[in-house]
Amino acid sequence: MGSLDGLIDVQTLDTRADQVRHRRDHLPQAEAVAEARRDRDAADARAETARGRLRELVKREKALEDEAALVEDKAAEIDRKLYDGSVVAHKELEAFQADHRLLKARQSELEDEAIEIMEAAEPIQAEVDALESEVAGLDARLDALTAEMDAARSELDGELATLERERAVAAGAVPDDVLVAYESTRSRLGGVGAARLLGNRCEGCHLEIPSAELEALRHAPEDALVLCPECEIGRASCRERVCSVV
Repeated sequence: MGSLDGLIDVQTLDTRADQVRHRRDHLPQAEAVAEARRDRDAADARAETARGRLRELVKREKALEDEAALVEDKAAEIDRKLYDGSVVAHKELEAFQADHRLLKARQSELEDEAIEIMEAAEPIQAEVDALESEVAGLDARLDALTAEMDAARSELDGELATLERERAVAAGAVPDDVLVAYESTRSRLGGVGAARLLGNRCEGCHLEIPSAELEALRHAPEDALVLCPECEIGRASCRERVCSVV
């Protein structure tokens, strides 16, 4: 084999590294995490909608209670005037008494309405509690899946780092100009820049080399850089029937 046979080692390591990167970028755990996040966000959105309804009821209940308190204060003020001797005229007393009855009736209406709203808020509060519990459970599931994904990714990162170190050693044995040509071809052809010629078949494109090209290859100088006529992957010739393809 010619000295360019070492380039096959580089290609093999690059291919394995590409496969590891693909696995890293398409982890099954990543889809599980994405699905869990969608479920969590959907549950949280439902919870937020329920919280919004609850806030509106609480706000309305507070407004009614505040209004009822004001009405009660006014009724108490009139009650004091009725009994402190400051009002003595009969008609004025009757008017104050009528106002007092109206205010107390209004206070009762407001308090009853506030109670109704409070009762209406109870099932919504239960709904909010249930949804928040669901969100908490989904958060825990999401955390577990994320940890699993990170562990798988970390393992692949370690594998990739090992391949990159091995690749650096293998590339050190390849002539610089050949390595540059390989990198250019690999970039252009989507990851393949070198392959073996087995018999008359290019292992890069898996097509047979025409007889004339094959004959020229067999008579080319050892380590000469030529291109596969089918896929344009360069190949280093040698005097054997198994050849490095560059």
